[in-house]
Amino acid sequence: MTSTQPSASSPAPAPAPAPAPERSVLMDLMAFTPSATLGRELLALIANVALIGLLVLVIQPEPLVTAVMLGVVGLFMGVRLVVGFRTQGYARDLTGGR
Repeated sequence: MTSTQPSASSPAPAPAPAPAPERSVLMDLMAFTPSATLGRELLALIANVALIGLLVLVIQPEPLVTAVMLGVVGLFMGVRLVVGFRTQGYARDLTGGR
């Protein structure tokens, strides 16, 4: 007779991790956490830098202010990209793994 209950000597299998909730591209642009895929993260990086560029064209701040704005956004997006490689598995996307 087979039982479906695990015996006391064998550990129960670990539950599968919950999938990340889907979020829109707009939320990928504004979120503090990395996107689900490398492509969406790169899209967010390019879009954020383009938005800062547009803001610079419209308000025409001093060059130092422009450099600080681009530096802050670039640093933030770079950290998001590194965190995404560590937690979201972006390296699998580069090697063709699924």
